[in-house]
This record gives sequence, C-alpha cells and structure tokens, in this order.
Amino acid sequence: MPISVSILEYEQTLYENIDDISISPVFGHIIKMINTGKMGSIHLDIMRPPLIPNRIVFPIKLVEKICETLRRRIPLSFHLMVPDPVMIIDEMNEFIPKEDRIKSFVTIHRESFSSENEITDAVKLIKEYGYGNVGVGLDLPTPCNAISERTVRTADFILLMTVHMGRGRQKYSEKGTEKIDYFSRKYPEKPIWVDGGINPHTARIAEKAGARTLVVGSFITLKKNPVEGLLELASSISK
Repeated sequence: MPISVSILEYEQTLYENIDDISISPVFGHIIKMINTGKMGSIHLDIMRPPLIPNRIVFPIKLVEKICETLRRRIPLSFHLMVPDPVMIIDEMNEFIPKEDRIKSFVTIHRESFSSENEITDAVKLIKEYGYGNVGVGLDLPTPCNAISERTVRTADFILLMTVHMGRGRQKYSEKGTEKIDYFSRKYPEKPIWVDGGINPHTARIAEKAGARTLVVGSFITLKKNPVEGLLELASSISK
C-alpha cells in the first residue's frame, strides 16, 4: 500500500531555510526516507483561512522551493485545504512544468465548494492543466452523501479525513473507518486515501476497511529517526 508522508511537522523549519531548504536540519530526514523506497509521495498540507481558520501553512514560495528541490526525486501530493483551490493551482502552474504535473497528486476538498457542479468542474479543469491524479477530500464531520456518484466518478481518488482537517497529532476516529467502509463498498474500483492519526495499528484498521493509500505524518516525522518510523509502518501493512 502506498504511503504518502506528510511533512507538516517540518514546515516551519523548512520555511526558516527558504533560501536553500537543502541546508535545513530536516531535509536530510526527507532524503533518507525517499532512499528507502517505501514512500510513494511527499504530502504537502497547504492550508489557508477561512477554510482552516487562522492558519497559513506552506506559503506558495515554500511550495515552489520544495518542488524545485524534490520534484525529480519523488512524486508530490498537494492537499489543498483552501477556500479557492483553483487559485492555488494557478499559482503552482507558474513553477511546475507540465511534464512534472502528470505524476503529481492533487486533493481538493468538498468543503471548499458550495455545490457538486463546482467541484466536478474544478476537478476537470485541474486535469486539463495536466495533473495526473486529482482527488476529492472529505473532512471527518462531512457526511458521505455530500458527494454523489458523479463526483466520485470524476475524481481519480477519494481522500477521507480520519481526524478533523487542519491540525496534526490528532487521534484516529472510528467514524473515519465507517466512511472508508462505505466508500470502498459502494465504489470498489475507486482508490481510497486516508489521512489522520495513522500508525501501525490504525493503518491495519484502515486497510481492512478498504483504504488503498495512507497519508502519515507525526507518527513518522516526530521520531528521532523518521526512517525507523516509516519502515515500521510499511512493515505493518500489505505490499
């Protein structure tokens, strides 16, 4: 099962070294994790108010620096918890060449839009820009019926939050397991991503419910040796 490692815990340190993120103390951890071959992508939790109140995380200049430094090493996953994801994509288009967009992952949230027509139009537009994998995310409190079959069919994957979006270090919610089970049964051909509170125990729960990609942050990145955390998690799930 692919693992997308969220580097939310590293964001502040990377920003402090924005002129050259390769000299950041955490950059070496990222490279060592990439070199294990156990990481499917690097996950950027891009947040903006008012969708995530009082939080601006991964400003666009930092996103650009990360892309410049890492895009040739590993696919990047852009999780857009923002009120206007297309605007962020337009900014990213200035520095992500088309040949790199095809291997990227983009998640836009149902909560960013007032209607399903708007979100399906946004998914289609982002695909037209050349992004190869465009998913739709649902926050933990958002009911499953907030998106219909039409949205699910339009998206390349569905990302289900198993915590409340916008904060790290939260405990995995069993409500998330119920949503994974619902979507995996109703749309068995659609890949389900899960994000929040993932560790070796909850990874197995999510996998059994139907998850196909894990987004994992603090369990790995808060360890003194993040590579050990990544390998421990990878060994706990199916190949």
